Amino acid sequence: MMEQAMDVYLYAELNDDIKIDSSLVLTNKALEFDDQNFSALNHKVTLLFRKKDSKGLIQVADKLIELTDKPFYLGQKAMFLELEGKIDEANVYYSRAIEKYDYYLKSDTLNFDLLIEYVGILEASGDTTKANKTLTDMKEMDFEDYQIEMIDLYKEQAVSKKQLIKYWTGEIEYEQIGEK
Repeated sequence: MMEQAMDVYLYAELNDDIKIDSSLVLTNKALEFDDQNFSALNHKVTLLFRKKDSKGLIQVADKLIELTDKPFYLGQKAMFLELEGKIDEANVYYSRAIEKYDYYLKSDTLNFDLLIEYVGILEASGDTTKANKTLTDMKEMDFEDYQIEMIDLYKEQAVSKKQLIKYWTGEIEYEQIGEK
């Protein structure tokens, strides 16, 4: 079912609204069979973001938070709350995510993926100073050459919260997210 949902979304020659709605129907059917399917839940986030459905995004984030202790989903919920204008509640979730990243990074200091996620959440929460320091510190860590290159390119390639908000408010089209 998810393969069909992804094929419709990525390859169908239909207008975007029809592709998104069709893929969402198939994704929801997949979730009826397995409501803990991370692939389906993550794809649903993409579809609901495209539809600008903040309430649906928050519901999916809650499900992901329920299923895993990954701090990424706490940060994701914070962003979705922020899109709804619930800044105080969003800040609580940003703080929870950062605390959890700090906890995990104490024992897993060289986890590249975790560190990159952490930088993204720090930036989204508004703590660009700590995000920049973390990126700088990462350059001194014992990572592979391709990882160091990713760190160097992070600022150029990362999608900023500002760009996501611009899409959400209609200032840019979805395809323009990530353009510099």
